[in-house]
Amino acid sequence: MTSTSRPRRSRRGPMYLIVAIQVLILGGIVASQEINRALDSSVRVDLEISQAQARKDSFRGAAVSGQPALNLDGTNATVPPERFQPGERVLVFFATEPGRRPRITQVERRGWRADPLFSADNFSVPGKVQREGRARSFSGGGGGLVARVGKPSVLVELDVPASIPIEDAALEQLSGPSLIRASLRRGFLGHRYLTDVRLIGRGWTGEVSFAYDETRDRLIVLAPKQERYDSRRFSTDRQGRSEVFFFDGEGKEIGSAEGAGRLVEGAINPADGTLLGLVTKDAWGHSTVHLVRIGENGQVVQQGQQIEYDRVVSFNAGEGGVWVLVGAPGSPLQPPFFVDSLTLGGMKGQRLGPFASKPRIVLAVGQQVWVVEPEQHRVTRLDRGTGRTEREYRDVNRPTDIAVDAGGLVLIEANQTQLSRFSLEGQLIWRIPRFQGLAWVIPEGASGGGWVGAQRFEGRDGGVFRYEADGKVSRVSGLVVPRVTSEWNRGRLAPDAIRAARQGRVYIREGQAISILGVDGTLLKRIEGFRYKTEQRVRG
Repeated sequence: MTSTSRPRRSRRGPMYLIVAIQVLILGGIVASQEINRALDSSVRVDLEISQAQARKDSFRGAAVSGQPALNLDGTNATVPPERFQPGERVLVFFATEPGRRPRITQVERRGWRADPLFSADNFSVPGKVQREGRARSFSGGGGGLVARVGKPSVLVELDVPASIPIEDAALEQLSGPSLIRASLRRGFLGHRYLTDVRLIGRGWTGEVSFAYDETRDRLIVLAPKQERYDSRRFSTDRQGRSEVFFFDGEGKEIGSAEGAGRLVEGAINPADGTLLGLVTKDAWGHSTVHLVRIGENGQVVQQGQQIEYDRVVSFNAGEGGVWVLVGAPGSPLQPPFFVDSLTLGGMKGQRLGPFASKPRIVLAVGQQVWVVEPEQHRVTRLDRGTGRTEREYRDVNRPTDIAVDAGGLVLIEANQTQLSRFSLEGQLIWRIPRFQGLAWVIPEGASGGGWVGAQRFEGRDGGVFRYEADGKVSRVSGLVVPRVTSEWNRGRLAPDAIRAARQGRVYIREGQAISILGVDGTLLKRIEGFRYKTEQRVRG
């Protein structure tokens, strides 16, 4: 017995040593973090964080994470004369300005001495120079924030804390994307950290949609609430909820309301300013929807019949309804396809068709209805009153979007790479095949021109462009990144870009934000959520 127990004890020794070393290392890390905070006497710099998400980790506990709103364009910042090299440690200085994101003013190499003064007007963030072309990092302390500094420019990954500890009780307060304000501190050991979280508003999920009421100069955002999944409380009967946010035309908050049901999307009836919406009672997904009218208080005041969502083709807001595919409820749709207008009072009996393939868009303009069939490479113009076909446009290649003005029609086609204009008689006027990721097109009335959003044009980064009646294209703004839906995906029924002709503004959805542009392409405002009148402190 004695001879066999000695080897076992000898093998345990190295194992105990390894565990002890690990404990010492973890203790050193925790101790340094506590010292960094406990002995810190620096001033605080308040930073806004949009799309903040609260989660609970089994190891770290509850925390809220997000990226601070910083202006990361530092191409005009002051930098040392010697070019930065990949891997160098630097300090990036930001200047704070009321009503604007902190901007980069200078960058200097970071030595082993103490960091320069950290003030509320001019604070610094450590960073590390990246190699050009390296993929952006979304892990570690950097949080994925990469600044471009100097001329010629170099990339600097900023060492900004990625998360802030909070109490478990605050998870419900921060359910769904949130707008928060937190205080950045220098740290006694020079390690920046965030603290003192305040909830200042609500962000939006990728399901957000918007409508614009030109008669009242009012922007309305429909935002389904993000449900926090909990297997202990999961129920198939659970109903979703939505928030309706009201802004004035310039993006200033007016008010908000919350109601039952998930508002999938909506549109404004231009005749009377009525807000129409499609709502589902499901907490997740929307296989079936109801057409509803939403009142001034953001609540549903009238509800129409239920319909399968995949049968809804387009909004027919001018008549207070939607265009839907006709067929027996619950039965799979087969060609030929017919389209009718569904209002709050039921079907209008204005059946259009037959169509050999499933229409992607039905657009009513004046006395005509335009039907877009990508699979048939066809656009059909019909008389609105009789349903009679007036003209077919066949010289097209998988059209996915359409705009109509007095001079004809403009199409997005050819896998969203081509913009084409036709006369009302069907004559091709011009084609511009140098786009990638064309997202939407907006006509500009009698001028024959209009606006388009695209991811790229002529091999360069995209944005918002203007086309003229003769086919000339010019960049309007590169500050907006259009949201693009694949041509094989119908995407949203509500438009992702709306032009307010009388006010001279264009509203564009960018993922989870809405940008407002002036007629000259100036970015007037980017709305990333709804801000409360008073902030709410979060327990941390």
